[in-house]
Order: sequence, then structure tokens, then C-alpha cells
Amino acid sequence: MAFDGITAHLLASELNESLAGGRIDKIHQPDKQTVIISVRVNATVKKLLISINPACVRMNITSAVRENPKMPPSFCMLLRKYLSGAKILSVSCPSYERIVELKVSITDELYDQKTYTLICELMGRHSNLVLVTESGKIVDSLIHVDMSVNRYREVMPARIYEYPPAQDKITPDEALVLMNEGKLPIKTEFLTRNTEKALLNSVKGLSPRLCGLLADKAEADDRAPVNELGDAIKQNIIKEASILFTQIISKKSSPCVSFSDTHEPMDYHSIKYGDLPNTEDFNSISEAIDRFYDVKDRFIDIDRKKNILMSSVDAALSHAVRKYDIHRKDIEDGSKADYYKKCGDLILSNAYLIKDRPESFTCQDYYADPVTDITIPLNLSLDPSDNAQEYYKKFHKAKRKLELSSKYIEDDKDAINYFRSLKAAVKASESEEDIEALTYEIRSFSENDKRKERVPQKGERGYVDPNKNVGMAKSGKASSRAMRDAAKRAAQKANKSSGRKNLPSRSLSFRKYQTKDGYEILSGRNNIQNDELTFRTADKSDWWFHVKGLPGTHVILKSHRGEEFPSDEAVLEAAGIAAYFSRSIMIEEHSGNKSIDSSEIKIEVDYCPVSHVKKIPGAKPGMVIYENYYSVMVPAKAPGEDAIKDD
Repeated sequence: MAFDGITAHLLASELNESLAGGRIDKIHQPDKQTVIISVRVNATVKKLLISINPACVRMNITSAVRENPKMPPSFCMLLRKYLSGAKILSVSCPSYERIVELKVSITDELYDQKTYTLICELMGRHSNLVLVTESGKIVDSLIHVDMSVNRYREVMPARIYEYPPAQDKITPDEALVLMNEGKLPIKTEFLTRNTEKALLNSVKGLSPRLCGLLADKAEADDRAPVNELGDAIKQNIIKEASILFTQIISKKSSPCVSFSDTHEPMDYHSIKYGDLPNTEDFNSISEAIDRFYDVKDRFIDIDRKKNILMSSVDAALSHAVRKYDIHRKDIEDGSKADYYKKCGDLILSNAYLIKDRPESFTCQDYYADPVTDITIPLNLSLDPSDNAQEYYKKFHKAKRKLELSSKYIEDDKDAINYFRSLKAAVKASESEEDIEALTYEIRSFSENDKRKERVPQKGERGYVDPNKNVGMAKSGKASSRAMRDAAKRAAQKANKSSGRKNLPSRSLSFRKYQTKDGYEILSGRNNIQNDELTFRTADKSDWWFHVKGLPGTHVILKSHRGEEFPSDEAVLEAAGIAAYFSRSIMIEEHSGNKSIDSSEIKIEVDYCPVSHVKKIPGAKPGMVIYENYYSVMVPAKAPGEDAIKDD
């Protein structure tokens, strides 16, 4: 069930009983859309989680532990300034709207009593957190909404807070009065719609799911409009709606979570109503919400971390592609070196024929076979000798470009392939272990770059004293320069001492799978693990799998003792796993076909004994060459459910 007005109404009453009279102890903001407020109540601490993430809008007391950023966001600092130590007066929900108000009181530095209200608008993609003074003036909001976004309602600091536009619906209280008079709780203009839609558009706080359950319980035909239903069905609607609305008005919640056949949480409900199979009851709505999002939050957190890694990899890949384009252009320019030298030679050998400084001159090109005429452009302001020198300068510059760019472009190709393999690995990551392994590799790569670009320290060769040329530099005062350089050295020292502490201290296990006929399959989570798996863990007689000509993970099929070849079924399963972890690259290759499904793509996978795989000297992790291999075409098949769990 979505976070509807009924849930907000019942949850506000529940939170008011739990938190009223408590004091706000700590405030954290683990991500840009989530705020956690620790409230001390009766010698216990309760953590109130407020999320305005459209994928998981909610507000509940939680037991989950979140990782907080090193630097608190600005909105978190503002809440700490105004709400730390405040006493919670009440938690309320205005008129069955998806809004929960947290009213607090605090004594300021002048010992004046101040009252603030933290308004939690929990309305899908329009959700927001707004801190309002007693007079209704907005202190600040988590999301700023100015006139360019909404010209009817601004949510900006120093503006007067206005509630979102009210819906033209009746409340459950008003609906119950109508039903006590024997009338349907449906507005006249919606009688031409079916029961579910009519209830949804007539009564505040109801979700589509709850309206559907009510219509099913009343045995109303979902295809017939309300005004065509029989009297018996209408009485059923009144009876069932009266029972439901009475429970809502009396604030008697019956929270539960419904589960799938595989015991994965599918939905949570503030009221256990209708036919809900595979449910588990809870003592509070907060517990039900917390249980439901326990699994979902992991996937949301993994997606968030994947996006962070993907942005880093995309930036590095774009940088490598730009360098490749620059060096390729330099090679094109460098290919003109012979032409420039030839022009310089021809100008000098025919200098006696060039008179009056013309724009160009034509002579015989004795470098060509057969000899032909060539026209050479000239600079009008230069004599023949100087024109020749200009061409020689261009020659040396082009030759240097060609030499350097020809060397650098190979490094660029390796970097592009490496970052493409990282990108494929990030897209294929599905667990915290995958994310941790990739984070380790990316941080290791970044630290290697930092060490290469390290600034010499005092006493080392190349060190420059920032105060040596005081008065000559133009980058500010000497004291300011000294402070900046001292800060840089301190940061470098901190990175050197603590950088490794942020990396995983334990050795992450490989992905492990089991084939149907008993073979063990291992797969690397990142390029560092790929090297470890192929060259240190695997035996020479094991079989190595990799997609042909594309970035991807290394897959090892463990061979059985005394067996020359593994079974065909085991080969197809191992090849399918190798294809599965490269499916994102294949989708890019088929990007012209928008309807393509990764399961429909067949990928060519090469495989050979591990003894036929060699590490490229000096290459980045995961880069190998192999020979005497076999190939097989397989679909990008996800690993089966019979996979062994990671150690």
C-alpha cells in the first residue's frame, strides 16, 4: 500500500503517543532525501526516519543503522541549529492529507520560548520537508520550489507557508455521517464510474489498493458504474465502508506486511482489510514499514552506491576518450611532417626563382615519382629562407606530435578498455560485496594516480619553498600562500595515513556457483579479483571463460581430477555466466534496437585452459592475452538459483 492519507492519519496518532514529551537528541541526514531524528523518551532513544525519496516515501520509527556522510548537508546543519534539544509537543496529520506535522518547543540563547513545526509532505515525487516558525514563515526546506517550478505555491525561505491545494473530497468522518443516513459515500459526479474509482475520487485518504479491496469485499462489479448497481450491492458498499471508516476514525490500526510465496515482502498495510494472503501482523505501523523496507532499502542503497561509482567511472571514461580523440588528431596532424619538410627543402632549392614575395610558387616536386608540379603557399611577410624555416618548424612540431601521440594513443586504448570493463562490472553488480570490491579497485586506482602526481615535500628533490620568492608571485599574500600549501601538505599526509583505512580490510570472496552436474564455477567481482582468480587461485588445468573482444569478468570452471574436458552442460553454464556479467556492454552494442532484451542476445564466449592465459606485462588489472581457445555462442543467462552462497 502506498503511503496514503489513512496511513498518515493513523501513523501520526501512533507517533504522537510514542514521541510526545520526548526531546530531540541527534539529527542526521544519511542521504539527500532522508533525515533521521533521534528522540530521547523515558530513558530510551527512538530514531524517527523521514524519507522523501519518491521510491520509498515514508515516516516511521526505525531500528536500521545508516552510514552518515563525513560532512553533514546544509539542511541537516539547519535542523540541528533549530531543533537540537527541542521538546516534541505533538505529532499530527491535518485532515487525512499525506502530511505529518512535528511540533516542537525550544528555549533559544535569549531564554525565549520558541515553537517550530517540521512539516513532512509525504506525497510521492512532490514530497518535501519544511521547517516553519510559529508565525507560519518558512525557515528552510529540503527542496526549494520557486516560481519557475510552481507558480501557484512557492516553498522558499522567508515565504509564508501554504498547504498544498486541498482535494475536493469528503473526509471519512463526513462519509460515515452519510452512510448512517443510508447514503453512499460517493459524490454525485462520480456515480458513473465503477466502485473503486468512485470511492477513490470521493473520499480523502483512500489509496487505490484499499478502494479495490473494499469493492471486492462488497462484491461490486468492477465494470459496472455505481448508479447501475443493485440495491443489495449498494447496501454491501455502505456496510463494508462503515466498518472500515469506523476503524479509521477510532484510530484502531491493524498493521501487517504481505509476503510473496518466496517470503519476500510485497506490501505493508496500516489496516488489515480484505483478502491478504501470507501476512505477518505487527504491533505498530512503524514496525510494519520498517520490516517492509528492510529488504527494499538494501536494493535502494546498492543502486545509490552504484550510481556514485558509475558517475566516477563515466567521468574517467569520458576523460580517456577525450585524450584518445586529441592524440588521434595529433597523429593526423603529425602525418603531415614529411609534407612540411618537403616544402622547406623545395623552397630552399628554388629560392633563386622566388622573387617579389608572392603568395605561393610552383616548382617541380623531385620527391615524387614521376616528377610533378607542386604549388607551395608562402607567407608574404617573409623571404624564401624564413618561409623555409617556418616549414621546418612545422615539420619538427608535427614529427614530435606523431612520435608522442603514437605512444600515448595505445595507453589511451588500454585506459578506455579498462574503464569499459569497470563500467560493465558496476552495471552487473548486485550485492554489497560487489560494490565493496569495485569501490576498493576504484580507490586503489585513484590512490596510484595521486602517488604519481605527489607534490615533493620539504627536504625532497623538487621541493619549492612557498615563501622563497615573497613579493614576486601573484597568487596572494605570502601568509595566504603558506597557509594554502600547509593545508595541501596536511591533506596529503592525512590521505597517506587514512586512505587505506577506508578500503576493505578483509579479502572479499569470489562469486561462487554450482552447475547442475556438480562443477564449481568462480567469478571475479572486479579486475583485481580477476587477476587473483586467474593467476593465483585457479589451477592450470581449470578452464577460463571470457566474452570475446569485450570487457567482462573472468570466469573459472573448476575441472575434475583426471578429466580432459568438462561436460558440455557445465561449459554452457559457465559461458552463460560470463555472458551475463557483460550483458550491459552487449546492450550498448545493440543500442540501435530499443526493444532488445538482454536475454535475447547471444554472445560469443571464448574458453581455454588456464595455462593458455597470459598476463600482459605492465597492463592494467584484468588485461590478458590467450591462445588455443574454443568459442561458443550462449545467451546472457543469469546464474541459477542453485548458486552457492558467498563465503
